Amino acid sequence: MISLSVHVLALSAALGQAPAPELFCRYAVQSAQRVTSAGPDGFSVTVHRKADPALTKDACVVEVRDRSQRIVFTREGFNARVHEDSGRDVDNDGAPDLIVGVETHRTRLCCSQYSILSLKPAPRVIGTFSNPTFRPDQHRRTVVWAALPFDDLGSDFGPVPTIAIVGQYRDGRFVDLTSENCPWILAGTAPGWASLSEDLWRLDGTRRAASRAETGPPSSAVETTRASATTVVLQMLYCGRDADARELIRQVWPDQQQEPIRASLTVAVAAALKYSAK
Repeated sequence: MISLSVHVLALSAALGQAPAPELFCRYAVQSAQRVTSAGPDGFSVTVHRKADPALTKDACVVEVRDRSQRIVFTREGFNARVHEDSGRDVDNDGAPDLIVGVETHRTRLCCSQYSILSLKPAPRVIGTFSNPTFRPDQHRRTVVWAALPFDDLGSDFGPVPTIAIVGQYRDGRFVDLTSENCPWILAGTAPGWASLSEDLWRLDGTRRAASRAETGPPSSAVETTRASATTVVLQMLYCGRDADARELIRQVWPDQQQEPIRASLTVAVAAALKYSAK
């Protein structure tokens, strides 16, 4: 979705201009939805809903067309959108890139999968990230902050546990910068979805104790506490803070569950490290 600042909206109103259309398709809106926006170098992006009102998981479509109106990229999902930072030079090659995404879940709190399309010398996907945030470094080169989701570690309706990853494209290669940013991530001060502030807030001493004492089927409150703990433990393990991760597991889960939890999260982090090394 391309969001306009309050100042731009106010200026548009003062000039009698309508604001730019929102590049967003929602599966829950069953009426016709179709918006096209011009992109850089003659490319265009169209977001639309399929005609069948009964469709859900593949109801919305995002399409990218080149100068000749040939479709060079398309994806489907519950919802589809153009990222508000689309047009930013994500791969730091001096040319703008398109950032388009779809939502792959309907009820869970993650994730929008955004594809980065580099347009030169030919359009190609250089990476796909969950809920990315883009920030410039001191040299005005783009740094990518994103969430790496673990669907199999979450409950059916609770938040999906994630690991925050940080990286930057350098000479056509994505370089993982997470380790040097771990202090900010674990302190809850990272930007966007990489922030652990809400998860850390849910892990106060009272909630940890209540979760540890619950040996039967967990209540929704305990499930939420454990989901946040899972995300924080995953991040600790990814950042090499194994002792801190073990201690948090001890504080949140009953004794008999601690070792299986630690083993499953260790396996998940090993898979994440392989992903970041690609």
